[in-house]
Amino acid sequence: MRMLKLAFIVAVSAAIGAGAALSAQKKIMRSTVFDWTDAGTTPNAWGAVRQVMRSATPTLDELEIHISTLNPGQSPHPPHQHPHEELLIVKQGTLETFQSGETRRVGPGGIIFQASNEQHNVKNVGEAAAIYYVIGWTIPGAK
Repeated sequence: MRMLKLAFIVAVSAAIGAGAALSAQKKIMRSTVFDWTDAGTTPNAWGAVRQVMRSATPTLDELEIHISTLNPGQSPHPPHQHPHEELLIVKQGTLETFQSGETRRVGPGGIIFQASNEQHNVKNVGEAAAIYYVIGWTIPGAK
């Protein structure tokens, strides 16, 4: 009877451990399409954000895509830096981008590249809302 209880405890412990290991594994994003209407817009202090995806891919620890709406005169955050890199693609409006001490203006169709660990931010310097796509990625070992 004692051996049966011990065997049961070992089996349950192994099952729990295996379940925890499986749930801790990252879901890998495969090829897909994102419809504009699938991601809801969340208002915030500076405008709004529409989160498209944030997931591991076959070659990246994380691929994060969102669409920001920035109200006139607003910035989503003060200058900052982080290990991951980003592309910002301006859909409408005029952004002023600060990158490592230099400021430039970018309009519709413009692309901003934010390199790893460089100070950066953006500000809407236009008279209407600015909308831009943000695509950020983290390579293995960069966190």
